[in-house]
Amino acid sequence: MGTPEGFPTPPGGSGGETHELTVEQAIQMAVEIQRRGRLDAAEEIYQRVLDAVPDQIDALHFLGICRFHRGQHEEGMALVRRALEQAPDNVDVRNNLGNMLSSCRRFEEAEAAFRQVLERAPDYVNALSNLGSVLRRRRDLVGAEAALRRAIALAPAHGEAYHNLANVLRDLDRDDEALVVQGRALELNPYDGEAYRGMGAVLYAKGRVADALAIYRRWLEVEPNSDSARHMIASCSGEAPPARAADEFVRRTFEGFADGFDQILARLDYRAPALVAEAVRTLAGQPARALDVLDAGVGTGWCGADLRPFARSLAGVDLSPDMLRKARERQIDDRPTYDELVEGELTAFMRTRPRAFDLIVSADTLVYFGPLEDVLGAAAGALRPGGHLVFTVEEAIADAPNGVLLNPHGRYSHSEDYLRRTLAGAGFEPPAIDRVTLRHELKLPVAGFLVGARLARA
Repeated sequence: MGTPEGFPTPPGGSGGETHELTVEQAIQMAVEIQRRGRLDAAEEIYQRVLDAVPDQIDALHFLGICRFHRGQHEEGMALVRRALEQAPDNVDVRNNLGNMLSSCRRFEEAEAAFRQVLERAPDYVNALSNLGSVLRRRRDLVGAEAALRRAIALAPAHGEAYHNLANVLRDLDRDDEALVVQGRALELNPYDGEAYRGMGAVLYAKGRVADALAIYRRWLEVEPNSDSARHMIASCSGEAPPARAADEFVRRTFEGFADGFDQILARLDYRAPALVAEAVRTLAGQPARALDVLDAGVGTGWCGADLRPFARSLAGVDLSPDMLRKARERQIDDRPTYDELVEGELTAFMRTRPRAFDLIVSADTLVYFGPLEDVLGAAAGALRPGGHLVFTVEEAIADAPNGVLLNPHGRYSHSEDYLRRTLAGAGFEPPAIDRVTLRHELKLPVAGFLVGARLARA
């Protein structure tokens, strides 16, 4: 196929002048424009190149990246695959395809792409680091550690590889090693907020709350607008705790965990959904598919199978799109478990559904709320008279100020007296409150309350 002699520069040049560029120069200009975030202008150049040379590899590759960044995932990957048809040994293109697949949670395909890169270029460090990250998501922690240590051996200043390795070591309960590796990651890449979050979590787990606080303060210095950093500073310092965890904090807490979330909870002996189901059976009697039910903080839908037999309609709301994606995959008898799943903050959502539900359940979601007056008031407004509310919270120590405490791990706990007062103020009848173990964390039981309350009929 012939190559045109030149391309005019895109509109926007000074004085309306145009200059002829080679294909290589046009691509180089477009890549620089793309790096600055001007995707429209970059795409225009790539498209001009492809109009003249339909199989131009770099134009296909970088246009695919542009489309992917716009959320056009399938179209973006199709363009990158076209580039690979022309140049199957181009490891940069194949590595980016792996990154796209990983971003779409297609981890098995992503792993295959990275392994194909390494078959062609065994010392391709970015592919090794990416492979380690994907293997961790697939719970192959041994393979992940091996890939990441090889990446670091080849490139001792590769910050992302250190960050990924620290996550693997945490999953393997090798916290002392994780601290060392995460510290090196921060030296190499001091602007990675998730690295600060991870290191702080390890320090807290080892009882080093003051050291965790110092890390979170450094995090806020490099990300001054981070609600997550501010929340963790408040949790470790006791200074001006927010009324509830910010939406950003909750999303970032669960971001990327959806695919392995059920396995993680199983390892923690997570009991909240089973406890909630037991309380629902006590309050609602025999299941008859007669109730309109809301799962408030649905997560991956752990409660769905237990709630469905009671539900004429079953809705769920959650802040995390990743969690909702997994909840949508849950089925009973080849039908979706949930009739409706909504991305949103649960207090605001309940306020939009007055008198819509007979039963609202919330398993381990109110641990991200401090004072509960607003959320319990919203629940009362969303329930029909005589409707039931079932939820779990963590138990606060006896001297918690006003019955509410923000803990160093970032979650709130509540006292029994506070729960009784607040439920009464929201219009509920005297509740049933049982002390329970919600799960195990740091190899210790997490004490909590299982609460069941009925909204007064008048």
